[in-house]
Amino acid sequence: MSSPAKLIKNFEKAVARLEKRRHSRIFSVVHTGGAPHICHPEMERLLEHRGRFDGINALEILIHSPGGHADKAYRMARYFRAHCKRLNVLIPKMAKSAATILCLNADSIFMGEFAELGPIDAQLRDEVEKGQDYFSPLDEFKAVEFLREYSSDILDYLSFVLEHRGVSVKQSVHDAMQGMVGIMNPLYSHVDPSKLGSYRQVLAEGQEYAKRLLQTKMDEDDAFELARHLVWDYPAHDFVIDRKEAKSLGLPVLKLPISEEKILISAISGLEEYGIPYIGFTENGAKTKTKGKSKPRVRGKLPTAIKPSPRPAIAS
Repeated sequence: MSSPAKLIKNFEKAVARLEKRRHSRIFSVVHTGGAPHICHPEMERLLEHRGRFDGINALEILIHSPGGHADKAYRMARYFRAHCKRLNVLIPKMAKSAATILCLNADSIFMGEFAELGPIDAQLRDEVEKGQDYFSPLDEFKAVEFLREYSSDILDYLSFVLEHRGVSVKQSVHDAMQGMVGIMNPLYSHVDPSKLGSYRQVLAEGQEYAKRLLQTKMDEDDAFELARHLVWDYPAHDFVIDRKEAKSLGLPVLKLPISEEKILISAISGLEEYGIPYIGFTENGAKTKTKGKSKPRVRGKLPTAIKPSPRPAIAS
């Protein structure tokens, strides 16, 4: 079994190899294990590397992440876009949730055969009522949507039965309405309007971030519709948006060459062996012209490129 230090070195060599092949600089956002995700440490590492973004022609973001904070992903995506002439994203395996947001203003999204994006509905934690597990506020809206459809079905059914028993249309509709209200009222009494309002705000935040990023590549109406679709139209937060579907949505998806996909998956799998995240440029990668000197990244003896922070209360 390889040591953590050797696995990190192997990862850096693989990335440097791809930089030479693709004539680009690659900034890695690689999360492994259960805790790491897009949050404050990623922004801190981005600030540490600011001087190394000067003069980049083709910048590529290598992403392997289950998601994180939508606002952090949005700020990172905007920063990347402003500091290069061409922005690409490399996804050998997954860029889910907030990591999907990180892709939305790229010129090209290179996806491997088994790569996947995901819906961008936010994830919350309500320790009082739901415990430690995260849940999607979209679940509440899906429940209300079901109640609306269910009430309509009950009304139609009761009206049909009454009409076929000789009751007039007017009377059957009146009686069916009363029956439907009697059945649905106890169910609707469990819906908390104030919670629905707060959940709507959380979902709207991710949708607005997505729309603003998409508008750099498509017109406003298409950007709005795609952002809405990514938040509201999928049945589950972990739903797979594969390469074919992502392309059908209008995203600039291209096939990640199989040889490069194998290199990246092998390198990432090495980090996953110890749950090692890696954020930033590699030290032995291609050099770029910079206006001033930047401090090299100093890595201590810890087997992680960054220290994972506690999971947030709100994560996409």
